[in-house]
Amino acid sequence: MPKKRKKRKRSSKASQKKRSVNWRIKALFLVFILMSGAIIARLYFLQIVHGDYYAALARGQKTADERVIPRGKIYFADNAGEDRFIAATNKEAPLVYANPKEIKDERAVLSEVKKVIEIPEEDTDIILDRMRNKNLSYALIARGLSKEKGEEIDALKLPGVYTRTELARIYPAGSIASDLLGFLGFSGSKRSGQYGLEEFYDPALSGDTDSGFFFTDLFSPNIDESADLELSVDYGVQFAVEKKLETLVEELEAESASAIFMDPSTGAIIAMAIVPDFNPNNYNAVENISIFSNETTQAVYELGSVFKPITMAAAIDAGVITPKTVYEDTGKIEISGYTIRNSDGKAYENQTMTEALEKSLNTGAIFAQQEVGKKKFREYLENFQLDKVTGVDLPGEVPGNIENVKNTNRDINFATASFGQGISFSPLRFLASMAAIANEGKIMRPYVVDKINYSDKSISTDPEVMAQPINSLTASRITAMMVSVVENGYGEKAKVPGYTVAGKTGTAQVPNPDGPGYSDKTIHSFVGFAPAYNPKFIGIVKVDNPQNIKFSADSVTPAFGDLASFILQYYKIPPQ
Repeated sequence: MPKKRKKRKRSSKASQKKRSVNWRIKALFLVFILMSGAIIARLYFLQIVHGDYYAALARGQKTADERVIPRGKIYFADNAGEDRFIAATNKEAPLVYANPKEIKDERAVLSEVKKVIEIPEEDTDIILDRMRNKNLSYALIARGLSKEKGEEIDALKLPGVYTRTELARIYPAGSIASDLLGFLGFSGSKRSGQYGLEEFYDPALSGDTDSGFFFTDLFSPNIDESADLELSVDYGVQFAVEKKLETLVEELEAESASAIFMDPSTGAIIAMAIVPDFNPNNYNAVENISIFSNETTQAVYELGSVFKPITMAAAIDAGVITPKTVYEDTGKIEISGYTIRNSDGKAYENQTMTEALEKSLNTGAIFAQQEVGKKKFREYLENFQLDKVTGVDLPGEVPGNIENVKNTNRDINFATASFGQGISFSPLRFLASMAAIANEGKIMRPYVVDKINYSDKSISTDPEVMAQPINSLTASRITAMMVSVVENGYGEKAKVPGYTVAGKTGTAQVPNPDGPGYSDKTIHSFVGFAPAYNPKFIGIVKVDNPQNIKFSADSVTPAFGDLASFILQYYKIPPQ
C-alpha cells in the first residue's frame, strides 16, 4: 500500500507540472493574440479609417517637401557681439500648387497665376506638363512667395489652385560666407543641402536618421531631432575679409580673390572667403554653377614663392643649413639644360638664407633644396602632408599634387618645386601645412564647425594634431626668418605698428592650359601670421590674375597688413 500511495504522489506532481506548462503556453498565446489584434487594429485605423487623410498628408509632405522636423540653424561666432550671429535659419513661406484633376484649361489657369507672381518663361512648359498629368493630385507652381503674394493667389479663387506654407531656408547675412555655407536645394524631388556646410552636415541639420525600432515607428511618430551648428567662423572677421577682397578685385581688375584665416594652435577657421560670391537666398539666379564650388578647398594652384619657407624649414630641420648659411648668388642657375633666374633678374653675390627669403631669391631656395637632397626633400613634403587632404569638415576637398617630385628624380623638377613651381595645392592645404611653423612644428586638422548642438547634448570639436613635420626649434627659426621678410624684405607692406608679423610674398605663373609652359597670367599670394611669436591667426590672401601690378609685394601684401591690423584689434591683442 505505501508503494501505491507513493506512486500516486509522483503522478500528482507530474500532472501539476504539465498543467503549469500548459497554462504558460496559453498565456503566451493570449498575449500574442492581443498584440496581433492591437497591431491589426492600428493598421486598420491608419490605412482604412483615416487612410485618405494620411495619404493626402503624405503626398503633400512628399511633393511639397515640407519637413516635419525644422532644419537646424547655423550660427557664426561673433566676438564683437553678445551672442552668435545667425547664418542660416528657417521661416514660413507660402507656395502655390495645383490639383491637375480639378483643372480643365491649364494654360488659362497658369496665365491668371502669372498675373500675380513672376514665373520665368523657361519654367512655363514644365509647370504646364505637371498640371496636365491627371494621375497627380499635386503639381507645384511656385514656392518661396511673400505672405502678400500668397493672399493674392487665394483671392483669385481659381479652381484647383491652392496655397500652403512650408519652412523656407533663409540666410540673413545674404552673400556673406556663401561658398562656405552652401544652400538648401534639391536632389531630384527631395530637398537637401547642396555644397558647403549645408551639404556636409545635411544628416545632422535635417535630422535624417533611422530609428530602426518597428514598434516605436508603428505606435508613435518617428521624429528624429535636427541639430544646430555653431561655427568657428567669426562674422566680424568674415565680413571684413570679404569687403577687402571685393576692393582688391575691383582695384586690381582681377578675375577673383580668396582668403582663409585660421587659429594655428587649434585648426579653427575664423574666416574663409571667395569673391565673386553668390546669394544663397536666390541661388537659382546664378548662371554659372561653378561659382558654387569652394576654390579654397576644391581647386589647386602653383603657389610660387610663398612656398619657400617650407623648403627652408626642410633644410634647417635636416641640419644641412642654418638661417645664417651663406651661398653665392649669381642671379641664375643652370639645371639639365634649363636656366632659372631670380624673379627680379638680379644677382646679389653672397647671401644668407634669411636674406634669400627676404629678397625671395629662387637661387637661394634651390641651394637649400640641393643641400637637403632629393630623397630627403621628398620625405619632408610628405611629412608636411602636402599630398593629402586636410580632413576639413567641408565637401569635395582635393589633395595637394606633388607628383613632379614624388614619382620622378629629375633635378629640374626638384629645383622648381623648391620655389613652388610644378607642384600645386589648395589654399587650405598649404595654409594647414604652413601653420606648423606658427605652431611649434605641429599641423592641426582645420575645422569650421565648433559645436553640434542637440536639445539634450552638445558635441564639441576637439583640436587634433595631424602631423609634426619639423621640430619646435626649426619652427622658431623659420618664424624669425619670416619676421625678417616683413621687417626688411618684400613683405614690408604687411607691417602692423606695435606687432611682429611673420610673412612671405609669392607671385606665381599660371600654367598654359593649351600646352606646356606658362601663360601671361599670374597669381599673387601672401601668407603670414601674427603676433609672430604667439600667433592668434595665420592667413593667406590670394588674387587671381591682377592687372597692372607685377608682384604680390605691391598687390596683396598691403591688404594682408590691413586685415592683420583689424584682426589684432578685433580680438583685443595688446601691442608687443
